Amino acid sequence: MQISHKNGFTLIELLVVIVLLGIVTSLAVLSMGASGAERKMEEEAKRLHALIKLVREEAIIQAKEIAMEINKQEYLFLEYKEKKWIPLNNKIFQARTINEELDFRVETEAELKLVETKKENLLRLYFLSSGEQTPFEIRLNTKDNPQNYYRLLGLFNGELKLEHINTYEN
Repeated sequence: MQISHKNGFTLIELLVVIVLLGIVTSLAVLSMGASGAERKMEEEAKRLHALIKLVREEAIIQAKEIAMEINKQEYLFLEYKEKKWIPLNNKIFQARTINEELDFRVETEAELKLVETKKENLLRLYFLSSGEQTPFEIRLNTKDNPQNYYRLLGLFNGELKLEHINTYEN
């Protein structure tokens, strides 16, 4: 008697593989977390926090007066040299574009601003060699979800705080 072997998969085997692929795919999607715009918001908030921390230290260590110039499209760092403000000649502190998907709001002692165009409504935050800085609050949120945002708070004495605020969780 000869036993014949059939090549191929049974319907049960195929269904098990499809279910396993579905589970793995849904776990991968869930592990990705937030949407693309929310990830960009988080990355930009963390980058901005690190850059401001670094520029403060640079101002103190190098005994320089440094400013951060902000408008709706970009921000850059300047140093006071020879009685004028010039861009910092350092790749770390190069001009950076603000992602179009994000709202970028800056509040200083004087007023709250949604900085508008490149030439109008420029705003400067100052970081002094003494360790003092312009008190400020920067809010970053996606345009489609203003209740979920990052707040970067800079106090006069140089203290810097980054907070993630989601009013839906309250």
